[in-house]
Amino acid sequence: MRITAIASVLVLALPFASFAQKKEIVELGRDLALLQEEVRTNAKSQSDRLSGIEATLKAIQDQLAGTSRALTVLDSGLKDRLEKQMNGPLSGVSGKVDSLANDFGYIRETVAEINTRIGKLDQRMVDLENTIKTMQAPPPPPAAGGTMAPSSSGPPPGMSAQSLYQDAFRDKSGGNYDLALKEFNDYLAWYGDTDFASSAQFHIGEILYNQKKYEEALPAFDKVLVAYTKNTKTNDAHLMKGRTLLRLGSRSDAEKEFRAIIAANPNSDAATRARAELKDLGLSSTPRSSTRKK
Repeated sequence: MRITAIASVLVLALPFASFAQKKEIVELGRDLALLQEEVRTNAKSQSDRLSGIEATLKAIQDQLAGTSRALTVLDSGLKDRLEKQMNGPLSGVSGKVDSLANDFGYIRETVAEINTRIGKLDQRMVDLENTIKTMQAPPPPPAAGGTMAPSSSGPPPGMSAQSLYQDAFRDKSGGNYDLALKEFNDYLAWYGDTDFASSAQFHIGEILYNQKKYEEALPAFDKVLVAYTKNTKTNDAHLMKGRTLLRLGSRSDAEKEFRAIIAANPNSDAATRARAELKDLGLSSTPRSSTRKK
C-alpha cells in the first residue's frame, strides 16, 4: 500500500519536473515497480510456505490421532490379555484354596468325630468293667420290707459313668446341692479313674463353697491339685482355692494363688478373673520386683 501511494505521488509530480528529474523519477518508479513485484513474490512465497507448514502440521496431527487410536486399541488388547492370563491362574489358585479349606474342614470334623467315638468307646469300656464287677459281686438280697440295701461294691445295674455325671451336674446347676454332692461322691467312688474324675472333685469343692462350708471346700480344691495333676480344672481350682482363702481371712495366701494363676497361664480365663480379684483387693496384677533398678 505504501509503495503504491509513493508511485502515485511520483506520477503526479512528473509533469512539473525537469528532464533530469524526470529521468530519476522514471528510474525510481521502475525500482518501485521491481520492489513491488519482489514484495508480491515474497508474499506468495511466504503464503506457500505457510500452506506447506499447515499441511505438515495437519499431517502430524493426523499421525498423532492415528497413534493415539492405535495405543488405545493396544492398551485395551493388553488389558484383555492380562486379565485373561491372570484370571485363569488366579481362579485356579482360588479353587485350590477353596478345595483345601473344604478338605481341612472335613478333616477337622472327622477328627472331632473320631475323638467323640473314642470317648464313647472309653466310656463303654468303663461301663463294661463296672458291669463285670457287679456280676462277679452281686448286691446282697433285699432287706425286709422289700427295699434294696445300698451297694458299696459298685454302681447299681444299668447305671453308667456318663449318666451319673450328667445327673450330678444337672442337680448342681438346679441348686439341689445335697443330692449333687452325693452323686459326685458316688462318681468318684465308682469311676474315680475316668477323665471326668477331676471335674467331679472340683464340683464337690464348688458345692461346699456355695454352701459356705469353706473349711471343707479348701481341702476339696486341694485334692483337685494334688490327686489329679494333669486335668482341665487346675486353673479353676487355684482360683476357687484363692477365693476360699479370702473367705477364711488368709488374704496373703489368696494373693499367692491369684498371682500363681497369672504367672502360669497369663492369657487364660482364670487369669482374667484372678486379676479382677487382685483389683478388688486394691492390688496390682503386675509381678512384684524383688530388686529396684539402679
